[in-house]
Amino acid sequence: MSEIITDKLTGKTSAGDVTITSEGGSATMQLQQGVAKAWANFQGNSTAVFRDGFNNSSLTDNGAGDYTVTFTNVMDNANHANSGMVIAQSTSYLNGPMIGNSASYTMVSGSIRVTTNYAGSGASNREDRIYVNVTTHGDLA
Repeated sequence: MSEIITDKLTGKTSAGDVTITSEGGSATMQLQQGVAKAWANFQGNSTAVFRDGFNNSSLTDNGAGDYTVTFTNVMDNANHANSGMVIAQSTSYLNGPMIGNSASYTMVSGSIRVTTNYAGSGASNREDRIYVNVTTHGDLA
């Protein structure tokens, strides 16, 4: 068994170019592309507050089931990918979290808007959740 202990990995071709090989050995990928650039676990009911997270500078409660998570280090552009999940509170038919707060929401590089909804449509169907989790993948600026 070999062990490498280091504080920094730097690519041979360029600083950010660290390639890893798949488990089967036939595919490669850039290490930086595979790691989450931000994630948050926060309490969405009562007073919205982070439980834990990475690369988040602030959490804003915009109203029932509507939050903004602001990144400490912004993404390179607005084309980052986000995913999330919630734990139900009271409603049995859930839609879960959505990135954006309406059909007209515009993605931005510095934050994500997260709404937690239950079955139905419109802002009236937003509901605070005790656990909200979101993850962002993309390129940091």
